[in-house]
Amino acid sequence: MNKNMGRMAVALVLSMLAGIAAAPLEAQAVSAATAGGALPSAADLIGRAAFDEALASGKAVRLSSGSAPSLLPAHQAAEALRAALAAEKPTVLVEAAFVLPRKAPDEATGRAAELASIYGLLRSLGSLQGIEYWSASRNKWRTFYAESYRIDGLETKRKLADPPAPAPGAVPAAEGVFAFQRDLSFGSNYYRYDFRSFADAVSLESTNLTRMSYGPVPVMAVGALKTRLLVIQARDAILFYAASGADAPSIFRGKLEDSFGNRAEALFRWFAKAYAALGQLAP
Repeated sequence: MNKNMGRMAVALVLSMLAGIAAAPLEAQAVSAATAGGALPSAADLIGRAAFDEALASGKAVRLSSGSAPSLLPAHQAAEALRAALAAEKPTVLVEAAFVLPRKAPDEATGRAAELASIYGLLRSLGSLQGIEYWSASRNKWRTFYAESYRIDGLETKRKLADPPAPAPGAVPAAEGVFAFQRDLSFGSNYYRYDFRSFADAVSLESTNLTRMSYGPVPVMAVGALKTRLLVIQARDAILFYAASGADAPSIFRGKLEDSFGNRAEALFRWFAKAYAALGQLAP
């Protein structure tokens, strides 16, 4: 190799390294996943104690008031959520972690197909209609959403069908949709759902766009209720994390803490059942 060729090779390598350094973290992570990089275990993401608790009792739940989250997974997809909670300082914060055991696909193409399925399930808001949760106050199972569907916007509010799951490798990086949901506890409300995808995870954030009431009593102002879901592909399981934060009068905090935890479990059961129906769970 002559000197000129050597200089060109060095320049090319430096240029490639600069491009990698300048790329967003998410893009770097996608490249690693595409190359077949190893996935973390579920215990790596939430800690061994919480993992064991979730396996033994079906869930790990933590309650706090305005403090930092304690179950938030150690994953880049969780960092925006951590920053948001620190800024919002909700008066009520309920976290729940669930583990859906399965062996991750060995190939990058299989992981991409699984991620697309996860995104499609989370985006199927119409399938939430009719799911049930355990009502601690009534001591019985109760319908969570009597109605749930996407709408085309807050002005026309036309009902939309759920879209099909995206094709593997074509999962949107970010997407926002509007929805109408009639909750038997909090009545009829409109929400915005924001989705983000990562190399091995999908996050969802819902925000109430109407004032929420419990019967005739106003409970939460517009934007005061935020529910976040984070679904991560681990090598031994799918980790399902939910965080519900709200600013609410102190008289309702105990009720909301019980309700948020049970509703998070209802969402996980909905997801796990839909995922199992796809036939992707390992025996």
